[in-house]
Amino acid sequence: MNKAQDTKERIGRAAIGLIAGRGADAVSMRDIARIVGVTEAAIYRHFPGKDALVWEVFTTHYDIFAARLDAVQATHPKLNDKLTAMVETCCEAFDTDRDLFTFLLLAQHIQRVRPQDYNAALPALLHSIISKAIENGEIPPQDVELSAAMVTGCVLQSAIYCLYHKDQPKTMSPLSTALSAACLRIVQGV
Repeated sequence: MNKAQDTKERIGRAAIGLIAGRGADAVSMRDIARIVGVTEAAIYRHFPGKDALVWEVFTTHYDIFAARLDAVQATHPKLNDKLTAMVETCCEAFDTDRDLFTFLLLAQHIQRVRPQDYNAALPALLHSIISKAIENGEIPPQDVELSAAMVTGCVLQSAIYCLYHKDQPKTMSPLSTALSAACLRIVQGV
């Protein structure tokens, strides 16, 4: 890796940590520069502005995470095992890099940085998995979009709860069995 690539990665990592801790609106390019140990002008050599920085860092890591979930689910033939593997992967990601997980949760909602035509891979992946399970007779016919949203919400709202409620566990892995069962009940219509 050359020096420019290293600096760009350090800028991205600093943005992840700061935004996870404070929120995007409370973080300036000057804050990021201070953490990285570069001038603010140096950041602008890599990114035209904060919104572009946030978007590039988000899409890079989101797409990597979605590919990771796709690879994990692809090794399992049945819906139950697919959902369990995906939930375990989400819980592990939360536990091993909470800043990145938090950043991905927060940055996806910053409308001003998201192009209208961005097609997120994760909803499409869940849609495909649920649709195939319906076709295979594993689960009853249902509103696939709603089911995918509910499964996503089950996991992500649990992560948010772990982040912001002091009486909740600080890790998600112990919750993975219960979350997997809840996700399966959602798509089974139970």
